[in-house]
Amino acid sequence: MGARQSIDTGLRTLVCLVLLPLALIASALRIIILTLRGAPRTRVDHVYPAFSEFCLRVAGTRTETHGLENIEPGRAYVIVANHESAWDPLVLNAALKLLPVRYIVKRGLIRIPIFGRALLASGNVRVERTNTSGDVRRISEVMGRRDADVSILFYAEGGRSREGRLRRFKKGAFRTAISEGLPILPVATAGTFRVWTPETIRIRKGTVVVEVGAPIPVEGLSPKARDRLREEAELAVRELRARARRRLRMLGMDPGGVD
Repeated sequence: MGARQSIDTGLRTLVCLVLLPLALIASALRIIILTLRGAPRTRVDHVYPAFSEFCLRVAGTRTETHGLENIEPGRAYVIVANHESAWDPLVLNAALKLLPVRYIVKRGLIRIPIFGRALLASGNVRVERTNTSGDVRRISEVMGRRDADVSILFYAEGGRSREGRLRRFKKGAFRTAISEGLPILPVATAGTFRVWTPETIRIRKGTVVVEVGAPIPVEGLSPKARDRLREEAELAVRELRARARRRLRMLGMDPGGVD
């Protein structure tokens, strides 16, 4: 990294460290107030992409999304995505703004004051580890209360890989898809690892590519087909990720992480 680029990254990181937490608090408070007032859910839905797009603009992140034609308006999905960076949710909130999306989130995020309250109030699901019986129950309860057009997003690897490698998928997303009768929507992101590498505070300017794949139907599948569905979805995400990484390299950019 040259001196000029290093200075630019340092200044950008400083601005992000000041503005983004303020935007997060403001957005979380807005969600809490809207839910307490009983506002229509669609007003809460708009907060997610609005906050995310603000963060991406401040950080200088350009997004390029392919495959949106695979999304049927008004249809809910179990979205299965790779996870390389804490920047991923912001990118997907912006890229998938056609869909009202809620997340499977780990307990640590729920413990963050104000932000955690907003996550729960707006219908996200807290999990400990995605395969415990308590997690299965909580996911089932929230899915039972959700509106029919709300999709749920799983980072099926169960967490971020520190080296930016795609890991084997866990079972929770596929159990949920079969039990709720929702198709799997495979999604892959490339470039976020370089923008915000795990265990660093530096936020780099850059381009991120999002690839949305064809939905994988679950009609007629029994719970015993969960492993086969997991393998099919993992292969789809792996191929989409490889395609997204190729697109970045064609633009002359290093996606970071491991192929």
